[in-house]
Amino acid sequence: MSQTSKPTFFELLRQSLQDVEGGYDLLAPKFDQSPYVTPDFILHPFFERIKKEERNFKNGIDICSGTGAASVDLVNICSEKFTALDLSQGMLDQCEKKINATHPSTPLSFVKGDALDMPFQDEFDVAVSFGAFGHILEKDQTKFIQQIHKVLKTGGVFYFVTTEKLPWWSWSLWKARIFNWVIHVRNLIYSPKFIMYYLTFRLPEVKHQFEAVGFQVEVLDDVNFQIHGDQVIDLMALKYFKMVKAVKR
Repeated sequence: MSQTSKPTFFELLRQSLQDVEGGYDLLAPKFDQSPYVTPDFILHPFFERIKKEERNFKNGIDICSGTGAASVDLVNICSEKFTALDLSQGMLDQCEKKINATHPSTPLSFVKGDALDMPFQDEFDVAVSFGAFGHILEKDQTKFIQQIHKVLKTGGVFYFVTTEKLPWWSWSLWKARIFNWVIHVRNLIYSPKFIMYYLTFRLPEVKHQFEAVGFQVEVLDDVNFQIHGDQVIDLMALKYFKMVKAVKR
């Protein structure tokens, strides 16, 4: 696969017939040219808001890092060490190439692992995650949050972006529901399953889940996500996006 060309329809189809790990291993070399990479109009205001916290984040982790769209920003605010964790070795390899090219002197760690069973304990001051929540089944959401709580130090912060509930008349809502229906049918008739669903991990329910596990949660309403130029967001209504700060108590 070329690293400069977009994935073709048949490559995306082949990827969709794998499980999550195998699918992303196949897509990894072209992922940054795919429509699934987290865009700068989300990442830029997100990390600008973190910088306003004026905290010394020594050790940070990008959970489900993918090819490192967020890692390249997170590593800049970690004063001592940066870690990326992902289930797909192919995605992790792309992330490692990207970060090593820009931060060769920073202590770096790239760990292949499951976000539902992370091999860390009370280790990180800051954690982020992008594009992963749809891969976490509803029944596993509390376990995922417990894992985040486990890997953070007391006072450590998990920053993430989610949405409020979309109104019934939103076209973004119905596109997401159609996508979820297609994945549901695919998983009923074909194995291995590919777990990826939109409209999950949303406010206000997720705020209550974090609080129940032991986080102090704040929705950062001063963060505005805006599309510039001719950029178009695919499945979600951007105005409903919210940045959330969860501090381990």
